[in-house]
Amino acid sequence: MKVAIIGRTKFLLESARYLLKHGHSMPLVWTCPGEAYYGVDGDDFESLAKAAGAIFIKDTRINNPDNIAFIKDTGCDAAVSVNWPTIISEGVIRSFPKGILNAHAGDLPRYRGNATVNWAILMGEPFVGVCIHYMVPELDAGNVLVRRHIPLEADTYIGEVYDRMAELIPEMFLAAVDGLEHGMTAEEPQSTRPSDILHCYPRRKEDGRIDWSGPVEKIYRLIRASSRPFSGAYSFFEGRLKATVWRAQPVLSRWKFLAVPGQVCHRLEGDPVIACGDGMLRLTDIAVEGAENTEEAKHIVCRSTRSRLL
Repeated sequence: MKVAIIGRTKFLLESARYLLKHGHSMPLVWTCPGEAYYGVDGDDFESLAKAAGAIFIKDTRINNPDNIAFIKDTGCDAAVSVNWPTIISEGVIRSFPKGILNAHAGDLPRYRGNATVNWAILMGEPFVGVCIHYMVPELDAGNVLVRRHIPLEADTYIGEVYDRMAELIPEMFLAAVDGLEHGMTAEEPQSTRPSDILHCYPRRKEDGRIDWSGPVEKIYRLIRASSRPFSGAYSFFEGRLKATVWRAQPVLSRWKFLAVPGQVCHRLEGDPVIACGDGMLRLTDIAVEGAENTEEAKHIVCRSTRSRLL
């Protein structure tokens, strides 16, 4: 089947390669500027287009009415998409006889929108849903063709979820495209009840700032939801040096204690242990502004039990 590629991220790039490997052709690759944490950029998609003999376009204005006739002329049967930054118009969607398939990290209709994996970890969900669904003019509202779940354990970090998605999404796209080609798709309409729909809004880097007066579990979720490939949860050592917390572990104190939230209480095998609102967190991987590595960062933070992360 002739499949167009529309969007960004490494998930989409690897899905395109997977579809090519399994016999589908690719007349069109359409991308636009992305984020650094995507791990790929426009050059990678341009190389993909050259390898596939496809037309390459890097432009956000896919909804321009002039593009509808152009897209039809490419002869694509369908398109697959990940992380296009705007809602794609109905006219563009109808340019593909078999529609546009989108990969979304959310158990639709729950977790529509942005930063869905981050929010799922923050909310303590038991899993992250991954869906291949039809694009429609309403955000993340189309019928679902393929659905999978990634378990979220108490210590799952967002990078681990992204690694699993990188394995799942190409396979899910192939299953959906093969199903379309052979007329063997089973569409699952999404619920339209407002009580079943959860819309997620974008997060910014500053949303990762740690409030040490909060409960251990809430802080630990923030660290896990903000870690690599994102910018990390953070605080300021003595209010001056930015300290990014990449990984941590809740620890049980051997005694009752009184401490100011954010206070360095002691070391545990070289790791700083920090007071929170209802317990302690051990910081196992941190970076401090000016420190060359995590060991030096830990040494800076652990200089005194009078020290604070603020």
